[in-house]
Amino acid sequence: MNFACPTCNITLQAEADLAGKTVKCPGCAGRIQIPEDFGAQSHEEEHAAEDMADQYYDSLPELDLSSTPSGPHPSSVNIWIAGGLGVLATLIWYVVMHLLPEGNYLRDLFTLRGKVQYATTILMFWCLAILVLKAVNIRKQRRAMLIQALPTDIDEEITPTNLKLFHDNLINFPKPLRNTYIVNRIRKALEFFYVRQSNPEVAQMITSQSEVDAAKVSGSYSMVKVFLWAIPIMGFIGTVVGIGGAIGGFDAVLGAGEGGDMSAIKEPLTKVLGDMGVAFDTTLLALVFSILLSFPASALQNEEDDLVTDVDEYCIDNLLKRLNDGGANSNVGSDASLLKAIGDAMASNQKDIMGRFESVQKGMSESLTDQISQHEKVADAVEKQLDAMTRRTKEYESKLDSEFFDSLDKMRIQSVGAIEHQVGTLAEGIQNLNSVLKDLNGKQIVVKKKGLFG
Repeated sequence: MNFACPTCNITLQAEADLAGKTVKCPGCAGRIQIPEDFGAQSHEEEHAAEDMADQYYDSLPELDLSSTPSGPHPSSVNIWIAGGLGVLATLIWYVVMHLLPEGNYLRDLFTLRGKVQYATTILMFWCLAILVLKAVNIRKQRRAMLIQALPTDIDEEITPTNLKLFHDNLINFPKPLRNTYIVNRIRKALEFFYVRQSNPEVAQMITSQSEVDAAKVSGSYSMVKVFLWAIPIMGFIGTVVGIGGAIGGFDAVLGAGEGGDMSAIKEPLTKVLGDMGVAFDTTLLALVFSILLSFPASALQNEEDDLVTDVDEYCIDNLLKRLNDGGANSNVGSDASLLKAIGDAMASNQKDIMGRFESVQKGMSESLTDQISQHEKVADAVEKQLDAMTRRTKEYESKLDSEFFDSLDKMRIQSVGAIEHQVGTLAEGIQNLNSVLKDLNGKQIVVKKKGLFG
């Protein structure tokens, strides 16, 4: 309650509980007795102010909050629709692959490298379908930024009395435009202003909503990140399966080579080489898919983050500057508080952007580190498998050499024995002949010829 000093005519103010007491004037140091009805007048003024406030709120137009659009967040897309599109694209892709001539490397890469290639291709097209739907959604959200959500022909300022006109303008937009970043943000800010009627609080609410939208945008790419993780893993699984099949196939190769028939090795060795092709081609295809999908995924996420930032700037330039909570004429400090709230919102928004950028950079660094670590593990596993294959190959070659020289030694022993036997028989015949010739000693052997009748 205000009262005047009768001596120096200075306007003073005091609390209602000081009614009837004597105080000193801060201007003339004279004693002043506060009127007895000071407290009653103060209470009457408070009740009058409350009645005026009630009449003011009763006079405000009521917003139709029941027509508020409800639905998924503007950043979300239907992953099951994307999955159906991915399966359809996979079927079309494999039809095209089968139309290629036999022996074509691309056809063999997708159709003759095991079942892992089919799973990798489905995951790739599924992830690509999500990115396509995200790109279409971002394009729609960007087009929505062109609309005049707060037309100036309604009024230059947004006050509680004309708030319903601006709100009705938003909820009467075509249905595709209602669930967009810009319309959602402005509609929620107007409804909050209708309840609180405070410019600084609306500015704080817009900052909080910006953080919510940024978190939703980051979460909407979680499935894309899962696919970018799963596709290389599928390639590594194909590598393990292929190397395992190749190692198992060496038993057949060794079994076929035990008889010394090199032609029998050809068929099992061809299977081993085919398994090795599966091992390396699955990893190659998965890594190529992962690289090709990483660039558009990162670009789309950055573009959607920029869209949220543009919505923040639009609200600051076209909403907060035009809000009038009714305190501008009576309290100059409200403008300063509004400017401070706007500055705090901009600073908080910039800080949030830098935090998200740092988080994205950190995530990319961690992802790259994980991929390098996985590649090193696969390289170590492949090197160990190759060392094992080299060792078994050398053992097989050593076994073949040993068996070959053993066969040669057996043939030599058998040939020498046969020659010795023949030479011994011939020597014995020559000795007998020499003995007979010695017994004859120059004697003549007469051979009588018998006649026809004896």
